[in-house]
Amino acid sequence: MEELIKVKTQGDTQVVSARELHSALKIKRRFSLWVSDNFTDFMEDIDFKGVRISTPFNPKYPDGKQQELQDYAITISMAKELCMMSHTELGKKYRKYFLELERKWNDPKEVVKRGYAILQNENKKLKIENKQLKPKAEKYDRYLSNKGLITITEIAKEYGMSGRKLNKFLNDKGIIYKKGDKWFVYQRYANDGLVGYEIFMPEDREIRRTLKWTTKGEQFIRNLLEDESIVPVLERPSQMMIEEDTTEYDGVWFTASEIAWKLNLNPKQYAKHIGRIANDCRLKPIFADHNRYCRKIVDEYGRESYEYTAQGAMIIEKKIMEEMEV
Repeated sequence: MEELIKVKTQGDTQVVSARELHSALKIKRRFSLWVSDNFTDFMEDIDFKGVRISTPFNPKYPDGKQQELQDYAITISMAKELCMMSHTELGKKYRKYFLELERKWNDPKEVVKRGYAILQNENKKLKIENKQLKPKAEKYDRYLSNKGLITITEIAKEYGMSGRKLNKFLNDKGIIYKKGDKWFVYQRYANDGLVGYEIFMPEDREIRRTLKWTTKGEQFIRNLLEDESIVPVLERPSQMMIEEDTTEYDGVWFTASEIAWKLNLNPKQYAKHIGRIANDCRLKPIFADHNRYCRKIVDEYGRESYEYTAQGAMIIEKKIMEEMEV
């Protein structure tokens, strides 16, 4: 069938341009007046819908400016009636054309074909969406179902410290950072398989994400602690099998030189040795400036040194005496 006018499909409806129909029917009345006279019996957004179109390039406008015109997308049913209302031979010709278009459009085979095409299109969209969502869904599922993740508190407990102190240690090492009240791993470690985020979704409340550590991440932390000569509590000397205590000490503090002098030893020769004993016995504070055995001090020149409580000094004295008896 010869195409008399361009037909477009919008959803499940065929439409034509009102301006093109006005021109095809060779109506002499101005387009805007023709619309005013003939559109009153039709319903906007059902029979027709206003659209804006641009005129073709006009040499009168050297800067390429184009004029925008008001047009309407009208249904085939409305187009048929407008053809009848024209009372012309062209009107009859175009009405027959639209009748044939409707017949073909409503043919059961064409209906099935369109339905199949719609389903194919929907399936294609779903496949694209699923492809885009699958990685996110898999990642989300891993968060929700990731078994074997361990909390920082569980790791810290083995070292006689709190999760808060171990988090501070990892933060000082540039491994994790805090945003709000949540901990996150820095990007340079994000793809190393060290952590996972456990997600909790209470009803009518904000989703909570908790940073946890994988088996690989746990070993990573243990290696960091070992590099700092920090071992699990069970591997420490018996006198140190307690959690580090930062309770304020109000007694006398002793320097390494004073401890050596008290034992009638040369302070210059034994000061460094006493420091090594303090390290071996894990007397020095790790996550604070002081504990029940020792405190770190900094002089006016920024030099660090350590002073010991009476209990800390007693442990060092006992260790030196044991060495002398050997």
